Amino acid sequence: MSIQLNHLKQVLNQQHRQNVVRITEIIRRTIYLLGLSAIFINPVAASAIQLSQTRAITTDSYIAQTTAEDFVQQGVQKLETGDLKGAIEDFNQAIQIDPNSASAYSMRGQTYTLQGEFQQALNDFNQAIEINSNFAPAYNNRGFAHLQMGDLEGAIADFNKAIDINPNLALVFNNRALAHLQQGNIQQAIADFNQAIEINPDQAEYYYKRGRAYLNNGDIQKAIADFNQAIELEPNLAVAYNGRGFAHLQQGNIQPAIANLNQAIEINPNLSMAYNNRGLVYLRQGKIQQAIDDFNQAIEINSNEINSNLFLVYNNRASVRLKQGKIQEALADLNRAIAINPNYAQGYSNRGFIRLQQNNLQTALADLNQAIEINPNYAQAYYHRGLTRVQLGNKEGAIADFQKAADLSRQQGDMTLYQNAQQQIQQLQ
Repeated sequence: MSIQLNHLKQVLNQQHRQNVVRITEIIRRTIYLLGLSAIFINPVAASAIQLSQTRAITTDSYIAQTTAEDFVQQGVQKLETGDLKGAIEDFNQAIQIDPNSASAYSMRGQTYTLQGEFQQALNDFNQAIEINSNFAPAYNNRGFAHLQMGDLEGAIADFNKAIDINPNLALVFNNRALAHLQQGNIQQAIADFNQAIEINPDQAEYYYKRGRAYLNNGDIQKAIADFNQAIELEPNLAVAYNGRGFAHLQQGNIQPAIANLNQAIEINPNLSMAYNNRGLVYLRQGKIQQAIDDFNQAIEINSNEINSNLFLVYNNRASVRLKQGKIQEALADLNRAIAINPNYAQGYSNRGFIRLQQNNLQTALADLNQAIEINPNYAQAYYHRGLTRVQLGNKEGAIADFQKAADLSRQQGDMTLYQNAQQQIQQLQ
Protein backbone atom coordinates (compact mmCIF):
# COMPACT_ATOMS: atom_id res chain seq x y z
CA MET A 1 0.00 0.00 0.00
CA SER A 2 1.29 3.48 -0.81
CA ILE A 3 1.46 6.24 1.75
CA GLN A 4 0.88 9.70 0.28
CA LEU A 5 2.64 12.62 1.93
CA ASN A 6 1.51 16.00 0.65
CA HIS A 7 3.56 19.18 0.61
CA LEU A 8 6.92 17.37 0.60
CA LYS A 9 9.43 19.01 -1.76
CA GLN A 10 12.81 17.74 -2.83
CA VAL A 11 15.50 18.63 -5.30
CA LEU A 12 15.76 15.86 -7.88
CA ASN A 13 18.73 17.30 -9.79
CA GLN A 14 21.25 20.05 -9.66
CA GLN A 15 19.56 22.23 -12.29
CA HIS A 16 17.32 24.07 -9.79
CA ARG A 17 14.13 22.19 -10.69
CA GLN A 18 11.67 21.51 -7.88
CA ASN A 19 8.83 19.03 -7.95
CA VAL A 20 6.16 18.17 -5.42
CA VAL A 21 6.93 14.68 -4.22
CA ARG A 22 5.22 11.95 -2.34
CA ILE A 23 6.71 9.30 -0.14
CA THR A 24 5.55 5.78 -1.02
CA GLU A 25 5.65 2.85 1.36
CA ILE A 26 7.38 -0.02 -0.47
CA ILE A 27 7.30 -2.68 2.19
CA ARG A 28 5.04 -3.15 5.15
CA ARG A 29 6.15 -6.19 7.10
CA THR A 30 3.11 -6.71 9.25
CA ILE A 31 3.79 -6.12 12.95
CA TYR A 32 1.83 -8.86 14.50
CA LEU A 33 0.18 -8.97 17.87
CA LEU A 34 1.85 -11.31 20.24
CA GLY A 35 0.57 -13.88 22.65
CA LEU A 36 -1.45 -13.25 25.79
CA SER A 37 1.51 -12.88 28.11
CA ALA A 38 3.78 -11.17 25.62
CA ILE A 39 4.35 -7.59 24.56
CA PHE A 40 4.94 -6.13 21.15
CA ILE A 41 8.58 -6.40 20.20
CA ASN A 42 10.76 -6.04 17.21
CA PRO A 43 8.46 -3.84 15.21
CA VAL A 44 9.76 -3.26 11.65
CA ALA A 45 9.34 0.20 10.17
CA ALA A 46 7.63 1.00 6.92
CA SER A 47 10.13 2.13 4.33
CA ALA A 48 9.94 5.30 2.26
CA ILE A 49 10.86 6.22 -1.27
CA GLN A 50 10.52 9.42 -3.21
CA LEU A 51 8.53 9.80 -6.40
CA SER A 52 8.10 13.13 -8.13
CA GLN A 53 4.83 13.87 -9.88
CA THR A 54 5.80 13.74 -13.51
CA ARG A 55 4.19 12.33 -16.60
CA ALA A 56 3.38 8.62 -16.79
CA ILE A 57 6.10 6.71 -18.60
CA THR A 58 4.96 5.06 -21.82
CA THR A 59 6.96 3.03 -24.30
CA ASP A 60 7.46 6.09 -26.49
CA SER A 61 8.59 8.30 -23.63
CA TYR A 62 10.91 5.54 -22.42
CA ILE A 63 12.69 5.56 -25.76
CA ALA A 64 13.10 9.32 -25.50
CA GLN A 65 14.44 9.31 -21.95
CA THR A 66 17.76 11.06 -21.57
CA THR A 67 17.79 12.59 -18.08
CA ALA A 68 18.73 11.05 -14.75
CA GLU A 69 15.38 12.11 -13.34
CA ASP A 70 13.53 10.09 -15.98
CA PHE A 71 15.37 6.94 -14.95
CA VAL A 72 14.75 7.67 -11.26
CA GLN A 73 11.02 7.89 -11.94
CA GLN A 74 11.00 4.65 -13.89
CA GLY A 75 13.02 2.91 -11.17
CA VAL A 76 10.52 4.06 -8.57
CA GLN A 77 7.66 2.66 -10.62
CA LYS A 78 9.46 -0.68 -10.84
CA LEU A 79 9.93 -0.63 -7.07
CA GLU A 80 6.20 -0.19 -6.65
CA THR A 81 5.62 -3.38 -8.64
CA GLY A 82 8.32 -5.29 -6.74
CA ASP A 83 10.80 -5.37 -9.61
CA LEU A 84 13.88 -4.67 -7.50
CA LYS A 85 16.39 -5.84 -10.09
CA GLY A 86 14.88 -3.62 -12.77
CA ALA A 87 14.77 -0.70 -10.33
CA ILE A 88 18.48 -0.99 -9.59
CA GLU A 89 19.26 -1.06 -13.31
CA ASP A 90 17.35 2.21 -13.75
CA PHE A 91 19.03 3.86 -10.76
CA ASN A 92 22.41 2.74 -12.10
CA GLN A 93 21.56 4.41 -15.39
CA ALA A 94 20.49 7.59 -13.59
CA ILE A 95 23.79 7.73 -11.70
CA GLN A 96 25.74 7.13 -14.89
CA ILE A 97 24.00 10.12 -16.49
CA ASP A 98 24.25 12.31 -13.37
CA PRO A 99 26.82 11.20 -10.75
CA ASN A 100 25.53 14.01 -8.49
CA SER A 101 21.93 12.81 -8.30
CA ALA A 102 21.24 12.48 -4.59
CA SER A 103 17.82 11.07 -5.41
CA ALA A 104 19.25 8.25 -7.53
CA TYR A 105 21.71 7.21 -4.80
CA SER A 106 19.00 7.40 -2.14
CA MET A 107 16.61 5.30 -4.20
CA ARG A 108 19.25 2.73 -5.10
CA GLY A 109 20.18 2.52 -1.41
CA GLN A 110 16.53 1.98 -0.57
CA THR A 111 16.34 -0.86 -3.07
CA TYR A 112 19.45 -2.47 -1.57
CA THR A 113 17.80 -2.21 1.85
CA LEU A 114 14.75 -4.06 0.58
CA GLN A 115 17.09 -6.79 -0.69
CA GLY A 116 18.86 -6.99 2.68
CA GLU A 117 22.14 -5.69 1.24
CA PHE A 118 22.63 -3.20 4.04
CA GLN A 119 26.26 -2.19 3.55
CA GLN A 120 25.66 -1.28 -0.09
CA ALA A 121 22.56 0.59 1.01
CA LEU A 122 24.48 2.60 3.61
CA ASN A 123 27.16 3.44 1.07
CA ASP A 124 24.52 4.88 -1.25
CA PHE A 125 22.76 6.84 1.48
CA ASN A 126 26.08 8.28 2.61
CA GLN A 127 26.81 9.32 -0.96
CA ALA A 128 23.38 10.95 -1.31
CA ILE A 129 23.95 12.91 1.92
CA GLU A 130 27.44 13.92 0.82
CA ILE A 131 25.93 15.33 -2.37
CA ASN A 132 23.09 17.08 -0.53
CA SER A 133 23.45 17.35 3.25
CA ASN A 134 19.87 18.65 3.57
CA PHE A 135 18.21 15.79 1.67
CA ALA A 136 15.70 14.60 4.29
CA PRO A 137 14.54 11.45 2.43
CA ALA A 138 18.08 10.06 2.44
CA TYR A 139 18.31 10.45 6.23
CA ASN A 140 14.92 8.78 6.61
CA ASN A 141 15.89 5.89 4.34
CA ARG A 142 19.25 5.47 6.07
CA GLY A 143 17.41 5.45 9.37
CA PHE A 144 15.20 2.66 8.06
CA ALA A 145 18.28 0.65 7.07
CA HIS A 146 19.74 1.11 10.55
CA LEU A 147 16.42 0.00 12.02
CA GLN A 148 16.46 -3.15 9.90
CA MET A 149 20.01 -3.83 11.08
CA GLY A 150 19.03 -3.44 14.74
CA ASP A 151 20.98 -0.20 15.20
CA LEU A 152 18.25 1.70 17.04
CA GLU A 153 20.42 4.62 18.12
CA GLY A 154 21.67 5.13 14.59
CA ALA A 155 18.12 4.91 13.25
CA ILE A 156 16.78 7.49 15.70
CA ALA A 157 19.70 9.85 14.99
CA ASP A 158 18.87 9.75 11.28
CA PHE A 159 15.14 10.20 11.85
CA ASN A 160 15.92 13.17 14.12
CA LYS A 161 18.01 14.74 11.36
CA ALA A 162 15.27 14.22 8.77
CA ILE A 163 12.74 15.86 11.09
CA ASP A 164 15.10 18.78 11.77
CA ILE A 165 15.33 19.37 8.02
CA ASN A 166 11.60 18.96 7.41
CA PRO A 167 9.27 18.67 10.44
CA ASN A 168 6.26 17.92 8.22
CA LEU A 169 7.18 14.38 7.21
CA ALA A 170 4.57 12.15 8.83
CA LEU A 171 6.30 8.94 7.76
CA VAL A 172 9.52 9.90 9.52
CA PHE A 173 7.64 10.39 12.80
CA ASN A 174 6.03 6.99 12.18
CA ASN A 175 9.43 5.37 11.63
CA ARG A 176 10.94 7.01 14.69
CA ALA A 177 7.97 5.79 16.73
CA LEU A 178 8.70 2.23 15.63
CA ALA A 179 12.31 2.61 16.74
CA HIS A 180 11.11 3.87 20.13
CA LEU A 181 8.83 0.84 20.40
CA GLN A 182 11.80 -1.46 19.88
CA GLN A 183 13.58 0.36 22.69
CA GLY A 184 10.56 -0.09 24.94
CA ASN A 185 9.91 3.67 25.06
CA ILE A 186 6.16 3.40 24.57
CA GLN A 187 5.23 6.95 25.57
CA GLN A 188 7.76 8.42 23.15
CA ALA A 189 6.42 6.14 20.44
CA ILE A 190 2.85 7.27 21.11
CA ALA A 191 3.96 10.92 20.98
CA ASP A 192 5.52 10.32 17.55
CA PHE A 193 2.44 8.50 16.27
CA ASN A 194 0.37 11.46 17.51
CA GLN A 195 2.55 13.77 15.44
CA ALA A 196 2.30 11.57 12.36
CA ILE A 197 -1.49 11.52 12.67
CA GLU A 198 -1.64 15.28 13.16
CA ILE A 199 0.29 15.76 9.90
CA ASN A 200 -1.64 13.06 8.02
CA PRO A 201 -4.94 12.21 9.75
CA ASP A 202 -6.17 10.04 6.88
CA GLN A 203 -3.51 7.31 7.07
CA ALA A 204 -4.99 4.11 8.52
CA GLU A 205 -1.57 2.60 9.21
CA TYR A 206 -0.72 5.26 11.78
CA TYR A 207 -3.87 4.62 13.80
CA TYR A 208 -3.24 0.88 13.67
CA LYS A 209 0.32 1.27 14.90
CA ARG A 210 -0.65 3.71 17.63
CA GLY A 211 -3.36 1.28 18.67
CA ARG A 212 -0.71 -1.41 18.93
CA ALA A 213 1.36 0.88 21.14
CA TYR A 214 -1.65 1.61 23.35
CA LEU A 215 -2.32 -2.11 23.64
CA ASN A 216 1.29 -2.64 24.57
CA ASN A 217 0.83 -0.04 27.29
CA GLY A 218 -2.33 -1.68 28.66
CA ASP A 219 -4.65 1.05 27.34
CA ILE A 220 -7.18 -1.36 25.83
CA GLN A 221 -9.97 1.14 25.15
CA LYS A 222 -7.64 3.59 23.41
CA ALA A 223 -6.25 0.71 21.38
CA ILE A 224 -9.72 -0.37 20.27
CA ALA A 225 -10.60 3.23 19.37
CA ASP A 226 -7.53 3.43 17.12
CA PHE A 227 -8.22 0.06 15.51
CA ASN A 228 -11.79 1.24 14.86
CA GLN A 229 -10.47 4.39 13.18
CA ALA A 230 -8.00 2.42 11.09
CA ILE A 231 -10.79 0.11 9.90
CA GLU A 232 -13.05 3.06 9.13
CA LEU A 233 -10.34 4.54 6.93
CA GLU A 234 -9.36 1.21 5.37
CA PRO A 235 -12.07 -1.46 5.77
CA ASN A 236 -9.82 -4.24 4.45
CA LEU A 237 -6.85 -3.64 6.76
CA ALA A 238 -6.53 -7.18 8.10
CA VAL A 239 -3.96 -6.36 10.77
CA ALA A 240 -6.37 -3.85 12.34
CA TYR A 241 -9.03 -6.55 12.72
CA ASN A 242 -6.33 -8.79 14.19
CA GLY A 243 -5.37 -6.06 16.65
CA ARG A 244 -8.96 -5.38 17.62
CA GLY A 245 -9.61 -9.09 18.07
CA PHE A 246 -6.61 -9.43 20.35
CA ALA A 247 -7.71 -6.36 22.35
CA HIS A 248 -11.14 -7.92 22.89
CA LEU A 249 -9.45 -11.13 23.99
CA GLN A 250 -7.47 -9.15 26.56
CA GLN A 251 -10.79 -7.88 27.93
CA GLY A 252 -12.22 -11.40 28.00
CA ASN A 253 -14.75 -10.58 25.28
CA ILE A 254 -14.57 -13.90 23.45
CA GLN A 255 -17.23 -13.48 20.77
CA PRO A 256 -16.01 -10.09 19.47
CA ALA A 257 -12.46 -11.47 19.56
CA ILE A 258 -13.41 -14.47 17.42
CA ALA A 259 -15.45 -12.32 15.02
CA ASN A 260 -12.58 -9.89 14.42
CA LEU A 261 -9.96 -12.61 14.04
CA ASN A 262 -12.19 -14.47 11.59
CA GLN A 263 -12.53 -11.25 9.61
CA ALA A 264 -8.76 -10.74 9.59
CA ILE A 265 -8.25 -14.26 8.26
CA GLU A 266 -10.99 -13.83 5.64
CA ILE A 267 -9.27 -10.69 4.35
CA ASN A 268 -5.77 -12.16 4.53
CA PRO A 269 -5.64 -15.97 4.79
CA ASN A 270 -1.85 -15.72 5.19
CA LEU A 271 -1.88 -13.53 8.30
CA SER A 272 -0.20 -16.01 10.58
CA MET A 273 -0.61 -14.10 13.82
CA ALA A 274 -4.38 -13.94 13.34
CA TYR A 275 -4.36 -17.74 13.46
CA ASN A 276 -2.08 -17.59 16.50
CA ASN A 277 -4.40 -15.19 18.31
CA ARG A 278 -7.49 -17.17 17.40
CA GLY A 279 -5.71 -20.23 18.73
CA LEU A 280 -5.31 -18.37 22.03
CA VAL A 281 -9.05 -17.72 22.08
CA TYR A 282 -9.77 -21.39 21.48
CA LEU A 283 -7.27 -22.29 24.19
CA ARG A 284 -9.11 -20.04 26.65
CA GLN A 285 -12.36 -21.74 25.66
CA GLY A 286 -10.82 -25.16 26.23
CA LYS A 287 -11.09 -26.07 22.54
CA ILE A 288 -7.75 -27.78 22.46
CA GLN A 289 -7.84 -29.33 18.99
CA GLN A 290 -9.04 -26.11 17.36
CA ALA A 291 -6.24 -24.24 19.14
CA ILE A 292 -3.67 -26.75 17.89
CA ASP A 293 -5.05 -26.48 14.35
CA ASP A 294 -4.68 -22.71 14.37
CA PHE A 295 -1.16 -22.79 15.82
CA ASN A 296 -0.21 -25.39 13.20
CA GLN A 297 -1.62 -23.15 10.46
CA ALA A 298 0.32 -20.14 11.75
CA ILE A 299 3.53 -22.18 11.69
CA GLU A 300 2.81 -23.64 8.24
CA ILE A 301 2.30 -20.19 6.75
CA ASN A 302 5.76 -19.15 7.93
CA SER A 303 7.51 -22.49 7.59
CA ASN A 304 9.82 -21.32 4.80
CA GLU A 305 10.75 -17.90 6.12
CA ILE A 306 12.28 -16.25 9.14
CA ASN A 307 9.51 -14.62 11.12
CA SER A 308 10.35 -12.64 14.22
CA ASN A 309 7.04 -13.60 15.85
CA LEU A 310 7.03 -17.30 15.02
CA PHE A 311 8.68 -18.13 18.33
CA LEU A 312 5.47 -17.01 20.05
CA VAL A 313 3.42 -19.53 18.10
CA TYR A 314 5.75 -22.35 19.11
CA ASN A 315 5.52 -21.20 22.73
CA ASN A 316 1.73 -21.16 22.57
CA ARG A 317 1.59 -24.59 20.96
CA ALA A 318 3.90 -25.85 23.70
CA SER A 319 1.31 -24.68 26.26
CA VAL A 320 -1.32 -26.80 24.56
CA ARG A 321 1.03 -29.76 24.35
CA LEU A 322 1.51 -29.51 28.11
CA LYS A 323 -2.25 -29.55 28.67
CA GLN A 324 -2.34 -32.70 26.55
CA GLY A 325 0.45 -34.23 28.63
CA LYS A 326 2.76 -34.35 25.60
CA ILE A 327 5.92 -33.28 27.42
CA GLN A 328 8.46 -34.10 24.72
CA GLU A 329 6.45 -32.31 22.03
CA ALA A 330 6.17 -29.29 24.32
CA LEU A 331 9.93 -29.28 24.89
CA ALA A 332 10.54 -29.56 21.15
CA ASP A 333 8.33 -26.52 20.54
CA LEU A 334 10.12 -24.49 23.21
CA ASN A 335 13.48 -25.50 21.74
CA ARG A 336 12.28 -24.14 18.39
CA ALA A 337 11.03 -20.94 20.00
CA ILE A 338 14.39 -20.33 21.69
CA ALA A 339 16.30 -21.18 18.50
CA ILE A 340 14.31 -18.52 16.63
CA ASN A 341 14.67 -15.97 19.43
CA PRO A 342 17.59 -16.70 21.79
CA ASN A 343 16.52 -13.71 23.92
CA TYR A 344 13.03 -15.05 24.63
CA ALA A 345 12.86 -15.04 28.42
CA GLN A 346 9.44 -16.68 28.60
CA GLY A 347 10.67 -19.56 26.48
CA TYR A 348 13.52 -20.28 28.89
CA SER A 349 11.20 -19.93 31.89
CA ASN A 350 8.63 -22.32 30.43
CA ARG A 351 11.31 -24.82 29.44
CA GLY A 352 12.84 -24.57 32.89
CA PHE A 353 9.45 -25.29 34.47
CA ILE A 354 9.02 -28.41 32.34
CA ARG A 355 12.48 -29.61 33.29
CA LEU A 356 11.63 -28.98 36.92
CA GLN A 357 8.59 -31.23 36.52
CA GLN A 358 10.88 -33.87 35.00
CA ASN A 359 13.19 -33.46 38.03
CA ASN A 360 16.03 -32.29 35.79
CA LEU A 361 16.92 -29.70 38.40
CA GLN A 362 20.27 -28.42 37.15
CA THR A 363 19.06 -27.90 33.58
CA ALA A 364 15.89 -26.28 34.95
CA LEU A 365 18.02 -23.94 37.05
CA ALA A 366 20.16 -23.03 34.04
CA ASP A 367 17.09 -22.14 31.97
CA LEU A 368 15.57 -20.04 34.75
CA ASN A 369 18.85 -18.22 35.34
CA GLN A 370 18.91 -17.41 31.63
CA ALA A 371 15.34 -16.13 31.69
CA ILE A 372 16.14 -13.81 34.60
CA GLU A 373 19.35 -12.61 32.99
CA ILE A 374 17.38 -11.65 29.88
CA ASN A 375 14.54 -10.07 31.86
CA PRO A 376 15.41 -9.19 35.48
CA ASN A 377 11.77 -8.17 36.06
CA TYR A 378 10.24 -11.49 35.07
CA ALA A 379 8.27 -12.45 38.18
CA GLN A 380 7.21 -15.90 36.95
CA ALA A 381 10.83 -16.91 36.34
CA TYR A 382 11.78 -16.03 39.93
CA TYR A 383 8.82 -18.07 41.16
CA HIS A 384 9.83 -21.09 39.10
CA ARG A 385 13.44 -20.72 40.22
CA GLY A 386 12.22 -20.61 43.81
CA LEU A 387 10.44 -23.93 43.28
CA THR A 388 13.60 -25.37 41.74
CA ARG A 389 15.75 -24.21 44.66
CA VAL A 390 13.33 -25.83 47.10
CA GLN A 391 13.94 -29.15 45.36
CA LEU A 392 17.69 -28.52 45.43
CA GLY A 393 17.57 -27.90 49.18
CA ASN A 394 18.53 -24.23 48.88
CA LYS A 395 15.97 -22.81 51.31
CA GLU A 396 17.56 -19.37 51.62
CA GLY A 397 17.82 -18.94 47.85
CA ALA A 398 14.25 -20.14 47.40
CA ILE A 399 12.88 -17.60 49.89
CA ALA A 400 14.81 -14.81 48.16
CA ASP A 401 13.34 -15.84 44.80
CA PHE A 402 9.80 -16.09 46.12
CA GLN A 403 10.16 -12.66 47.76
CA LYS A 404 11.38 -11.19 44.49
CA ALA A 405 8.49 -12.83 42.64
CA ALA A 406 6.05 -11.42 45.20
CA ASP A 407 7.47 -7.89 44.95
CA LEU A 408 7.46 -7.86 41.15
CA SER A 409 4.03 -9.47 40.75
CA ARG A 410 2.49 -6.97 43.17
CA GLN A 411 4.02 -4.08 41.21
CA GLN A 412 2.79 -5.61 37.96
CA GLY A 413 -0.72 -6.28 39.22
CA ASP A 414 -0.56 -10.10 39.14
CA MET A 415 -2.18 -10.78 42.50
CA THR A 416 -2.53 -14.53 41.90
CA LEU A 417 1.22 -14.96 41.53
CA TYR A 418 1.78 -12.60 44.47
CA GLN A 419 -0.40 -14.73 46.73
CA ASN A 420 1.23 -17.96 45.56
CA ALA A 421 4.69 -16.56 46.26
CA GLN A 422 3.63 -15.39 49.73
CA GLN A 423 2.28 -18.84 50.52
CA GLN A 424 5.57 -20.43 49.49
CA ILE A 425 7.47 -18.06 51.77
CA GLN A 426 5.20 -18.86 54.70
CA GLN A 427 5.66 -22.58 54.19
CA LEU A 428 9.46 -22.22 54.18
CA GLN A 429 9.76 -19.93 57.19
